[in-house]
Amino acid sequence: MKMNGPLGPEVEVFANALDDCLAPQGTIEEKQARILNLVNTYYDYSNERLSQLRKQARQASSVGDTEMDLDDDVEAGSTVSLEEIQEWEQERQTWDLVRRLIPLRYPTSKSKGHKATSATKKSREGNDLWGAFLANDELAVERRAILEWLQQSARSGPDLNDLVRELQQNADRGDIIAHGWIHTRSAIKLQKGVIGHARLLDIQFPEVARSLVNSDKAPLVAELDPDSVTRQSRKLEPQDEYFERAIWVGCFQLLRRGSSLEAIREWCVERTEVWRAVSMSALPLATDHGETSLVEDPATLALWRRMCFAAARQGGVDDIERAVYGVLSGDIPSVQKVCKTWDDFMFMHYNALVRTQLDTFVLGQCPPEVSASLRSSFPAFDAVQFHGDAFTLEQRLIHKLETSPHTSEEALEPIKALQAAIISKELERHFYEQGVAITLKANSKESSMLMRDDFCRDVSVVTGKFADFENPGRLRLAVHALIIFGTLDKLVGSPPNSATMSTSSDRREVQENTITLYISLLRLSGLEELIPLYCSRILNRRALQVLSTNLLPITDNEARLLQLSLIRKAGLDVLQFVHYQPASLFRSLGPEAEKTRRFQIVDAGPPSLKYGRSIRTDFFGEDPDTIESIDERLIRSVEWLLLVDEAWPHVFRVGVDIYKYFLKTLRLNAARSFASRVSFSTIMAHRVEFAEQDANDTWWTEDAEFWAGQIEASGAKSLSPSQLALEARSFRDLECLVKALDTMETIASLTELSREYVGPSFIDHVFMLTLLRDPSVKRDFWTKVGNEVKSAKEHVRPLLKQWLRSQEDKDLEALRDMYLPETLLAYVSTLHFAGTTLTRDNFLECMELAATIAEKESDVADCFMKATRMKELVESFAACSKALAIASGEKKAAGSSSKKLREMGWSRDLWSVKH
Repeated sequence: MKMNGPLGPEVEVFANALDDCLAPQGTIEEKQARILNLVNTYYDYSNERLSQLRKQARQASSVGDTEMDLDDDVEAGSTVSLEEIQEWEQERQTWDLVRRLIPLRYPTSKSKGHKATSATKKSREGNDLWGAFLANDELAVERRAILEWLQQSARSGPDLNDLVRELQQNADRGDIIAHGWIHTRSAIKLQKGVIGHARLLDIQFPEVARSLVNSDKAPLVAELDPDSVTRQSRKLEPQDEYFERAIWVGCFQLLRRGSSLEAIREWCVERTEVWRAVSMSALPLATDHGETSLVEDPATLALWRRMCFAAARQGGVDDIERAVYGVLSGDIPSVQKVCKTWDDFMFMHYNALVRTQLDTFVLGQCPPEVSASLRSSFPAFDAVQFHGDAFTLEQRLIHKLETSPHTSEEALEPIKALQAAIISKELERHFYEQGVAITLKANSKESSMLMRDDFCRDVSVVTGKFADFENPGRLRLAVHALIIFGTLDKLVGSPPNSATMSTSSDRREVQENTITLYISLLRLSGLEELIPLYCSRILNRRALQVLSTNLLPITDNEARLLQLSLIRKAGLDVLQFVHYQPASLFRSLGPEAEKTRRFQIVDAGPPSLKYGRSIRTDFFGEDPDTIESIDERLIRSVEWLLLVDEAWPHVFRVGVDIYKYFLKTLRLNAARSFASRVSFSTIMAHRVEFAEQDANDTWWTEDAEFWAGQIEASGAKSLSPSQLALEARSFRDLECLVKALDTMETIASLTELSREYVGPSFIDHVFMLTLLRDPSVKRDFWTKVGNEVKSAKEHVRPLLKQWLRSQEDKDLEALRDMYLPETLLAYVSTLHFAGTTLTRDNFLECMELAATIAEKESDVADCFMKATRMKELVESFAACSKALAIASGEKKAAGSSSKKLREMGWSRDLWSVKH
């Protein structure tokens, strides 16, 4: 997946504000207040960002106007800027909607009390129809809030003068916007002069009716009163028709934007058409002034609405004039003709619903006979009846807009779809389908371990309707809306509306994939410090899974420690987190993890006199840095585990399990990396002063008091000191095996380099020539051999006594049978090579090894017998003995046998064969 551009500063701004909001302290009401403040913060940020972008766009436009040559790149940049402005405009609108609805849908006890007091007060006053109506109809209050939101959103549209500029130009009157129908007035005056008649023209006279025409030869009105066009069924001059339409366009837009009556009156007075403002003055439903009814008599207000409805259906010269009266009367068909956008259609429906509900209330305030007379004599549009069942009204309305050819494209845009879900209270379904779209995309090419599609593979959704990885801004908006509504639902316990998060664990997991995708986006953008915060909004073990997947790539310990502190701050359990990582990785291993492979590093065939049996080179793998992804994650999981004091005692058990997996499946490179990065001495050094050489001392295996102290310090009461000591012993035994094999692989390569021949098959011709000619290189080479042999002896020593026998564990027993014979055979070859090339003391140590294995208490011989490889071992010892017997003197090092060997009765002279 590819995202369009880098993340902006808003990501951290939103996260920091969310972090402050989700602090655990405070009462439920205080937490609700913090959430509302959070939404206001998001709204203010969006508003400020939008203002900045518009300012930049204006500056760029002014600069562009002064330059004559604009290339395509500049035009492309302008297009992107416009898209960014539109996105921030939509985001601001969304937060505006949320901040208006939260107090209504999640009221606090304090706000409920205030509302009840206000309703009682208004009821006593009895002189505020609009206020009393809202105080008695909660549904109307919410619909009024949505209507005001739609009005406010419309204000971001073009300036009114820009909207009517073309109409004004076609009116052919220059800058004159007053004085009415000046072209029609002139035509009438001219006609009066032609016929020599100073009084009103009477179109009943055939001559007048025939001669009174406009410039298009259409019948012209004979009078200039407002209703002359409809009353006489005649027309104006074409220029005045444009002028007339410009006025009505302005009136409609003022109503659409919720402008005050003062603004409407000013618009009309400027054009000397104040009567139009008067006709709209009863109840324009403005948003700015806590609109109250300007007509307090219920019967008058009800009659006024019906007169507006009559004008919308039967009057007016064109659709825009009828739409103005349609808005005032709460009509739908007359307004629908001029609606263009999703917002326009939503405004039309909510305006009709609010006005219908108000009309019902107003008629209830009239005497019964007056109410009955109004109903029977003057029809009005009933939007409530038109829409049907109030419980499903919003859902059906949204579905209608999604399927309508006029609005479907816009309705299926991600931000509009989110706004629709908020209005229709279908957030649970919306975020489920959002998660389905994300999940299906994540699994489109290969299976995603983090977002499984088991529960939604067959679900069909319109993917373009939902935010995704490619548009981080929309995804951020969706994520924070999900978190905000989900948190509010949790605070109130039983939300009055449908819950945002599903009660079904499967559906909820799909919903949470929206947050999961956003977290992945944060990781890819280098914002790992924000990840714990968003993981805390995911439920239970799923949070640990997402957290583990996204934080495991971190390799710096300082960064890991910072993450652990952030995890604690986010309210997540650090101990559960570090335990979950290796456990989940083990669960993800496939059937291959259970298959045991054969381990063989010693070449078949009899041993040679000089080198014994050859050890296969590069048996760990040709590239030592090649480690499979799952193996690397397992190693990292223990590195994380080691950083949490409370988890320290569990490191040995987890480490043993990892060694089992690596060694059983011959993942030797991974085992070597694990032994290097999480060594026994490193683990011990986290608790006590422990030098690496102390690992060869076994005092710690017997010191029960030491282990009891470690358990007490970490609080791991589920472990016993003896069990912890055994696990530590097994861990150390396995580490010794890996390090012994590592040195033997190195020695195998050095053995090949030391063979004194040159041919086309020789592995490093240049190196051998350098080795033969440069004494310093030769000396360094044999020093390297000596160091590796010494290291092999140190690591093999623990393998000779009760290796992997500390616990009754079938897996460990299988590893013992798999590795011990082959490793010791390779070790004998190592001593054989060292005896031939370094000093015969290595032959003597080989003899000592034979004696050790032959001891009655030894458990190694039984292992060889079980593997039916005792013959190979005896032959290897015999070859070593023969090489010692015929050696004529030292080849690479002078001096007597070591003191230890002499004390044990071993002497080189005993084996010398004199010729």
